[in-house]
Amino acid sequence: MASSFLSFSLLFISLYTADGFLLFMTNRCDFNSTDPKDIEYIQSYYYNKLEFTRFSSSLGKYVGYTEYGVKNAEAWNNDPSKLARLRAEKERYCVHNVGNDYHHAVTKSGESVFL
Repeated sequence: MASSFLSFSLLFISLYTADGFLLFMTNRCDFNSTDPKDIEYIQSYYYNKLEFTRFSSSLGKYVGYTEYGVKNAEAWNNDPSKLARLRAEKERYCVHNVGNDYHHAVTKSGESVFL
């Protein structure tokens, strides 16, 4: 009896968690050099592995990729304090760290350092 209950419970847990990541957000910096004008800060929102909204520092606003994402982008773009904070993230998050990242990428490019 206990064995069948445990098997059923494990099957339920594996089926319930196997369908995706649900909701998550990522921040990243795209760059080709250490020059601040060549750096782009991107904040993306995903639901079940599908990107629905993105902030891009090159555009300076949110863009929606789904119906839900478009509604979020419209609401978030109407909040000047939120946009100002995210525009400042390029300086704080990217420009501050890109010099180190760029240096390590260039000096290690001849070696196999990627896992």
